[in-house]
Amino acid sequence: MTLRPMMETTRFHDLLCEGKLTRRNAHRVMATFGIGTLTAHTLGGGALAQDADEDHPIFFTWGGYDEPEFMVHYTAKYGREPNYHFFSDEDDAFAKMRGGFEPHVTYPCGPSLKRWYDGGLLAPIETDRLSNWPDVMQVFKDVPHSVVDGVRVYVPEDWGQTSMVIRTDVAPEYADPENQTWKALWDENYAGRISISNSSYEAFAIAALVLGISPWNMNEAERIQCEELLRKQIPLNRVIGASFTERVQAVAMGELVISTNDNGAVAELATHAEGTNFEFTWATPKEGALTWHCGLCIHPAAIRDGFYEKAHEIIDSFISPEAGAYEIGNWYYGHSNVKSYEGFDEEFLNSIGQTGHVEEFLATAQFQLEMNEPDVLATRWEELKAGF
Repeated sequence: MTLRPMMETTRFHDLLCEGKLTRRNAHRVMATFGIGTLTAHTLGGGALAQDADEDHPIFFTWGGYDEPEFMVHYTAKYGREPNYHFFSDEDDAFAKMRGGFEPHVTYPCGPSLKRWYDGGLLAPIETDRLSNWPDVMQVFKDVPHSVVDGVRVYVPEDWGQTSMVIRTDVAPEYADPENQTWKALWDENYAGRISISNSSYEAFAIAALVLGISPWNMNEAERIQCEELLRKQIPLNRVIGASFTERVQAVAMGELVISTNDNGAVAELATHAEGTNFEFTWATPKEGALTWHCGLCIHPAAIRDGFYEKAHEIIDSFISPEAGAYEIGNWYYGHSNVKSYEGFDEEFLNSIGQTGHVEEFLATAQFQLEMNEPDVLATRWEELKAGF
């Protein structure tokens, strides 16, 4: 099966030059095309990253996390931002670092922590160096694999949920929460208008939940069951791996009826729906939504290269209430600092699939964990998409 590309390169160029892509989405699109940061300078619309400076650490992160609002405290102290390098996903980041690339600060998500630690990619973090650490909620301080053998190696920064947005004006049977299920991604009535997550662990986790299998400790027989189920799902997709913007726009235009997405899609789609007959729901699958968190780690190279202090300053900037308020208000993700929610009313937070009662909300949630044999899952997911 040939999957449609996320967007044509000429379309990307036009959107970038017109200022219709945020830096976050621009970097995600560029990562898909293999376009690097230096190339971005030639595309118009302003530089997306500044020149490298050997006096500052390398921050290896997702596209978009170079927005200056995340680094206000670091910039105020050191006069400029760190050096940014971007990855398209955590499998890509892990492979590059195992291949010899040595950044100083990284930005993994929960399921990658154990693999990165076992790979020798995480150094100790001293929380007494972090002025904002006391305001990080306990539920995030306690996430699995953030402390190993009594040593903290991870500071969570943002969180959200992966679920589905469904055009209920087109698929009214899914309007009732009682009918909402991950099985909708296998609904042949909407073949060609579905989009599943392009993350190997999310795709396999969704399949496992549909099969009634615990995603986090699957054996080989269970992985094979998930593969067979995903092999049936792949042909139903219009696209796999679209950017956040492209995916939301496709739902708004009716090209997609059922699409996995994060909760940031809620507010974006509500804007598209104003003054129209367009109706959608943020699904609450009976099998459970996937709750994720991502955050910052220090690479051992930071100690060797003399950037240990500045690495902590990067972390402290990201977990500041100012950075959190920016992310909640503009990206619609949750944040680990409780003070980030001050100034947002519950109506607004609910409108973006969030809540101010974070610890209460997450008390019964199951965070995504590392799955058995993640390298095997990543390889098999690529093979499935390629038609094998």
